Amino acid sequence: MALQLNLKKSAETLRLSLEKAGVAADIKAELIFDMDVSGSFEHEHEEGTTSKLVARLVPYGMVLDPDGKVDVFSFSHGKGHVHHVGTVTPDDCENYIVRNVIDKVPGWKGGTTYSYVLERNLQHFGWLPREKEREGFFSRFFGGSTKEAPVSARKRSVVIFVTDGENDPSDEERTMWVLEESEKRGDQVYFLFMGACEHTVEFKFLETIARRFKNTGVVIVRDLDGFVELSDEQLNAQLLGTELIDWLRS
Repeated sequence: MALQLNLKKSAETLRLSLEKAGVAADIKAELIFDMDVSGSFEHEHEEGTTSKLVARLVPYGMVLDPDGKVDVFSFSHGKGHVHHVGTVTPDDCENYIVRNVIDKVPGWKGGTTYSYVLERNLQHFGWLPREKEREGFFSRFFGGSTKEAPVSARKRSVVIFVTDGENDPSDEERTMWVLEESEKRGDQVYFLFMGACEHTVEFKFLETIARRFKNTGVVIVRDLDGFVELSDEQLNAQLLGTELIDWLRS
């Protein structure tokens, strides 16, 4: 990877930025990276730009995530194209998307819907029950009953959601519903949406989400190649908005 990182130094810089903002040193939050794998984002994945982005975000896991392992989900169009890729750590972040996502995940080069991956995130963090599952293989043939999958322990969490395109209009209502229900339950989750596209995508829906909910923020990046080359201080200044800082301090 052309970008040479000192992840330990980046983590120390992030910790200092948080301390200056009044965030206690012992604050923890589980982290998820949601990565759009729709067809329009293919170039950035194949050229390694999104792998660099993941590497730049790893220090957030080092500082905030209790075990330092950040879960990575990929998504494109629909429920069946949400995929838990695995976890990323400082030791395996180099070329992470190139090695683990390209041509390997369901929905590669598909369309774009937001709601299903957000719902899966909430299940992963324990704020929603997981889907019902059948009792045993043979029960499928004999009308066996379903049972609730185990519910994960509820975890204070941050989702960093990266997309290069607007949500399919058919999914906008469902996305708002998922976020509204999460707000009603009082889920302790902050969603940071990153719209990354140098073209004419306006990300109006992301802006609407950010205005509507107190636990959502949006960062629009028009030059992703330039963004991943920012200094630690510059990158933190863009990602650590007032609302996220307030959420971490609450």
